[in-house]
Amino acid sequence: MVPEHPLGWLQRSFCLHQLKRTVEARDSPLRVVDKFPLHALLRYKLAGYECRLGRLKQARNWLGEAFELGDPQTVKFRALEDPDLEPLWKKIGEI
Repeated sequence: MVPEHPLGWLQRSFCLHQLKRTVEARDSPLRVVDKFPLHALLRYKLAGYECRLGRLKQARNWLGEAFELGDPQTVKFRALEDPDLEPLWKKIGEI
């Protein structure tokens, strides 16, 4: 309903992911991520979806951008508790 705000895209993706439609959950914000160049959470969630899809290189890239845009310490602690990012837990210190 409000395409110029990232929250709507995030909520839509969350719902799709909960419905086990993770490819769609990833594709939705992927289409608009460039419209929100300073939004760390959008990139963080993309990292989680990419991880769930087994695309670890892409997940690392998105997570790295989230670290750069947000508070790195806070984002790293959150990532270490996020089950979607579990495949990257051992590598988070390197990102």
